[in-house]
Amino acid sequence: MYGEPDRFPPLLDAEPAVPDAGIVVKAKVWRWKEDSGWHFATVPKAQSEQIRSKAAGAKRGWGSVPVRIRIGETEWETSLFPQGKTGTYLFALKASVRKAEGIEEGRVVTATVVLRK
Repeated sequence: MYGEPDRFPPLLDAEPAVPDAGIVVKAKVWRWKEDSGWHFATVPKAQSEQIRSKAAGAKRGWGSVPVRIRIGETEWETSLFPQGKTGTYLFALKASVRKAEGIEEGRVVTATVVLRK
């Protein structure tokens, strides 16, 4: 309605996305340690391989890949981090994202991952 703030900020345009880099991921949310507030989702191997092949020039420190992730109506910029021997990536889910989308540990989320430069 008029005069009310938007529930979510507009899409971020600070860095253009790599064309055709959107990858849909279904991943289970897990907590780092039982008493920790850190929540993550592991990108399945098939999508991790797609990301790896498209991210050749976009990798940063520790092999991280800058991305924009959208879950539901919430979108944010973050990085994917490689998981050594498994060949997969993972990403953190901020508390504000979990709260906005009603995400709890153990839930399977559908995320759209777009590579950034």
